[in-house]
Amino acid sequence: MKALWLFLLLSINVGAEVKAVGVFYFNPFLGHVHQSPARRSPSLTTIQCGHPLKVIEDPNVTVSDEWSYVSVADWKGFVWKKHLTTKRPDCFQSRYPKFYDALSLDLAELFYWGRLHDHWEEGVAKP
Repeated sequence: MKALWLFLLLSINVGAEVKAVGVFYFNPFLGHVHQSPARRSPSLTTIQCGHPLKVIEDPNVTVSDEWSYVSVADWKGFVWKKHLTTKRPDCFQSRYPKFYDALSLDLAELFYWGRLHDHWEEGVAKP
């Protein structure tokens, strides 16, 4: 009986290995880690420019070419690939720290501005 339980535990973990692809940095001013790979999906957490994100691969998670599966603190979710960079970006927050700190943005405001960026349509205006 013990051997059967051991076999079941080992077989569950085989092939379910999560692999780290690398550490990337969030490039826009504010944004969100999403619950699913869709811009309007629920937010798991708000992130700022320059925040390091661990991009991971999980065989149980399907990701499109436009999204990356990331790990941030205790959260695992999705971020647009075009918002990630391999080098730490030159962020507004680091260029003008006194001005940024004087804004005194609370958590709700950070969430709002990050969500607004998520819904912003980038590209050429249509006539």
